[in-house]
Amino acid sequence: MLPDLTLAPVQHANDDDEPVVLGQGNWLQLERISYKDNQHIERTWERCIRKTSASSQDAVDIHAIIMTPEPELLLVVQYRPAVDQYCVEFPSGLIDPGEDPVDAAARELREETGYSIEKNAIQLHQSPVCYEPGLTNSCCHVAQVTIQQHHSPPQKQALEADEWSMQVLQLPLKTLLDDLKELERKHHVLIDSRVHAYASGLMIAKKYLC
Repeated sequence: MLPDLTLAPVQHANDDDEPVVLGQGNWLQLERISYKDNQHIERTWERCIRKTSASSQDAVDIHAIIMTPEPELLLVVQYRPAVDQYCVEFPSGLIDPGEDPVDAAARELREETGYSIEKNAIQLHQSPVCYEPGLTNSCCHVAQVTIQQHHSPPQKQALEADEWSMQVLQLPLKTLLDDLKELERKHHVLIDSRVHAYASGLMIAKKYLC
């Protein structure tokens, strides 16, 4: 049974209160927002938003499992300037204006990994999840895909200019966490927190539930 939660109401500082823009670049904007806590104390917070997104639900992550004899998770590796390192991540990308999240998942999977998947083979998590709620309002949809072993071989990636470094990686689910640690040790890559949580979940399930 789920525990009961007491979620205190939170109000904007003023009904017509708009975020204060502190700075902006070509793609990102830094804002200060004001709100009142459960004691009616006014507080402020700084957040980063994407200027080009009409909605905070602006991205999609793809969890794709390839049904080889030892099922494998499909990942990508790319250089991330913000951390100045290569990172191991799920295939993912921004949702174009007016684009359906399932369409975006199929498009991003094809562009980043070369795998073409029919829309009806993509299962979308019912509710978006947050990326880094202490930093940004950006949320993403999570799409789950199973790629059968007899599926057509992947085609050439169709990468954008800033994805010049992207490589495709397949790791066995059975040894996922250990393989990620070995990649860290051998290639000094960073593991995206969502990938690490996925791998840790598999390990914990195997240890305590199986």
